[in-house]
Amino acid sequence: MYRQLYVSLTILVAMTTTFTQAQVEYNTIQNVRISAPSFASFHGVEGSPYIPSDTVRNGWLVVGNKRVVSKLRYNSQTGQVEYAQGNQIVTPVNAVADFVILEPDTVHFQKGFPAIGTRSTNDFYQILFDGRKTKLVRFIYSTVKINNDAMSDDYGKKKYTKREDYYVWVSKGQPAAENYFVKLADGEMNSVLATKKSLVSLFPKNADQIERYIADQKLKLKSWSEFAGVLRFLETQ
Repeated sequence: MYRQLYVSLTILVAMTTTFTQAQVEYNTIQNVRISAPSFASFHGVEGSPYIPSDTVRNGWLVVGNKRVVSKLRYNSQTGQVEYAQGNQIVTPVNAVADFVILEPDTVHFQKGFPAIGTRSTNDFYQILFDGRKTKLVRFIYSTVKINNDAMSDDYGKKKYTKREDYYVWVSKGQPAAENYFVKLADGEMNSVLATKKSLVSLFPKNADQIERYIADQKLKLKSWSEFAGVLRFLETQ
């Protein structure tokens, strides 16, 4: 009898401990690995894949519906956000929906956009314009480039190269006014250049309005801020 009671208590303790760990894992941000993983930072590589810099900066993560204040940086090589936990830099186990880094300039990254080309719904995009009907986003990725020119003084040298692709997310329908949040899945992604041609191809029905707005504002459309300005104007139409 005593042996049966002992075994029963042991099983109960084990079940309780397992359940408690699962609850903690679910309700808090846990780390999956510590800083400087071998595939993210190579010795002898010039430059950095981190945004805004190697140093973590003030900001917050959004996990589920919870905002968690922390010090962050974005690794554009691995496509993961990293944050400070004590003296370590870690990545969260739980899915991060979006995050904001406040300094030196505020940057906002979000995932969940429809897949396009080699991009999946799990990729983070930087939000450059955040409208309800349209969003201008930037995908930033870093690769390690090796100088293979045997005649060069820098032969064999490795360095990080950052690249950027730009997209406009367009809602498939008119977002409901009573819904504060816009479902990213209810839209489509379009690769764009900072040109009038790209804008007109996205919104052929608004071609005349785009032409007039560009002329009235004397825009040359040589920057993404001007491109975003046209999208902001179209939001009101």
